[in-house]
Amino acid sequence: MTRRARTVLRPTGRGIVVLLACAALWLLGDLTRVEPARQLAAGLLLLLVVGGIGIAVCSRGLDIRRRVVDDAVPVGGLARVMLETTSTPWITVVPLGRAIVRERLPAPLGGQGDLPLSGRMPHVLRVGRRGAHRLGPYAVLVRDVFGLFHLRRTVEDELRVTGLPVIGAMSPAAERLTGIAHSGPLGAAPAAGVGEIGQIARPYAAGDDVRRIHWRASARTGQLMTREDEPSAGHSAVVVLDTTRREGLDPQVEDALVSHAATVLESLGLNGWEVRIVDASGDEIARTQRRRGIPGPSPLGSEADAVERRASLLALAEVDFDDDEQHGVGRDHAAGHAELAIALGPDLGDPFAGLELDRFAGRATRRTAIALGPAFDDAQPETPPRARRIGPADGDDFGHAHEEHAARLAAEHAAVRAERPPRRSRLGAWTLVRGSSADTLDDLLTKALEEER
Repeated sequence: MTRRARTVLRPTGRGIVVLLACAALWLLGDLTRVEPARQLAAGLLLLLVVGGIGIAVCSRGLDIRRRVVDDAVPVGGLARVMLETTSTPWITVVPLGRAIVRERLPAPLGGQGDLPLSGRMPHVLRVGRRGAHRLGPYAVLVRDVFGLFHLRRTVEDELRVTGLPVIGAMSPAAERLTGIAHSGPLGAAPAAGVGEIGQIARPYAAGDDVRRIHWRASARTGQLMTREDEPSAGHSAVVVLDTTRREGLDPQVEDALVSHAATVLESLGLNGWEVRIVDASGDEIARTQRRRGIPGPSPLGSEADAVERRASLLALAEVDFDDDEQHGVGRDHAAGHAELAIALGPDLGDPFAGLELDRFAGRATRRTAIALGPAFDDAQPETPPRARRIGPADGDDFGHAHEEHAARLAAEHAAVRAERPPRRSRLGAWTLVRGSSADTLDDLLTKALEEER
């Protein structure tokens, strides 16, 4: 990790006034021969010297390092960060000044905040937006006991905290409506067992087992053919995320769409689907295989699933809604073997305008499109509340600011959901569900059907 540190020492406004007063009194004493003026000037000069010695002592041992405990957390969650000194600062032993550590965090992480200097300074940051956020520089600010000198040691590093999309829950009813839940057992054809030979023939290659030569196929084609194991039939789904650049798109809508995509990905994986997530230009965002940890217990399979799941969430966290509107037109994006297609996009009056959804779906028989509008018509991008800092004496008490903020947002979203329930209609061969960023994915799918009835 690259760390760049720079130190600046300067007098404060009070120090400049004391210095000018010292010079003026000394000059006045020389001109008027008034001894008290010289004595006062000498006292002010002594004050400056003591302050300078104090700031010099306080500047020793101010090497502070920062590390991120939680480098990726869901949006709205808390990321733990640790600041700690590499040695004992002299200012904590000899109290000749005051010192704080100031972090200049970006707005999605709470903005600027201060911590009292100590050996260990654990604190938490609320992640307010999806994506990777640099923590920014942090500085140690020291003033001598008289407030005459100011020392700033600024350190810049490359540490980041990533806001991951929030994975919600899908009820069995919602999974059945979209076709995610299977009506039968996984796989139309069983995989070949150990020692069994499938019926697929391919040209013989050097190193193939001669016992696997397919004599009938060899006689029919005129070249030596070998038997190939027949793979088991699987289930493949495609998730389309409309990332077209659109004017006036609410960032909260973007985050809600990506979170719904993550929820769909999780539900598909739990139901044994192989999934591709693509953007509006047809580029692949993430690909996941059927969960290895199901149907039976498999520690290695579960570990592989967790690695794949984390990689998919990190890829979704980096999604930008900036694709050109005409970039994907006329291109064939579909995986022909996809059995299920789900599209997610913003609703600014004409959802999925200019996007040829059928090209993404291939031969999928179940097609569901979900369009989200802003929850609040006059909403401005919300500034996250200032992050709660934890001092060494706070223990495990994180405070209740984040819980209160989350409760307030939940109440506002509940009011929006009650006022504007989701609506269900048709968009060509697709089932179109229109709602707002306040709706959960489960509400979008189940309540829209209830409204239709």
